[in-house]
Amino acid sequence: METTLNCWYDFGIGKGGNIVDLAAEIYQSTDMRYLIHCIADSCPMPSMQTVAPPFAPRHSAPSFEDIRVVPLESHALVAYLQERGIPTKISKAHCQQIHYCCRGKQYYSVAFANESDGYEVRNRYFKGCISPKDISIRRIRDGPSAECAVFEGFIDYLSALKLGIIGTDAIILNSVSNVNKAIPHLRDYKAIHCYLDNDVAGKIALGQLTKRFGTKVIDRSTLYSGFNDLNEYLTTSFTNNQNLQL
Repeated sequence: METTLNCWYDFGIGKGGNIVDLAAEIYQSTDMRYLIHCIADSCPMPSMQTVAPPFAPRHSAPSFEDIRVVPLESHALVAYLQERGIPTKISKAHCQQIHYCCRGKQYYSVAFANESDGYEVRNRYFKGCISPKDISIRRIRDGPSAECAVFEGFIDYLSALKLGIIGTDAIILNSVSNVNKAIPHLRDYKAIHCYLDNDVAGKIALGQLTKRFGTKVIDRSTLYSGFNDLNEYLTTSFTNNQNLQL
């Protein structure tokens, strides 16, 4: 848990985010009202003896300030993505570089834009987002497409581009809690290829989409069976096959 940034990251499962994302992982739900209730129940009010006086100063949650988005050029960030198996050409074509200030300190990260002008942000030490949180949509052409690929995170999407396994529109959830936001955008596709994580949360998200769209949903996670996600499969392949050029 990173208290200065008001966020968390679990290196074991490779996920992180804000307190709502944490509740979604713990309680395995995307129902915002239910999650808020669970959060409230987990933080009971203190007894009267410990309540601070009404004039005590309140510390607001940290916010990102002085946000500046530029083309991805940092050697450190490009190297970070290369370590994740993402070639420079792909990372620079699909990602940006974001600079921001939090609690008086300057930071910079890889940025991946979503549909609400927010950003997923990543570097070696931090995984989170600059709100608003939303899905990301990437279309291969201006007109309608018959098929769409669904990814849990943008690193998996970039991994699919590296592996050359998609040539369709793509929706990146940026969190399994965003499945419901993706549903309206998936209605007109004839086939929905799901490249979700091989874990409980990924299977729940797959089940939600299957329940809504039936046989149009195709589970592609078998392509990386034995791995947690597509990027883990890619990085393992890179370790074992130096022909994967970066």
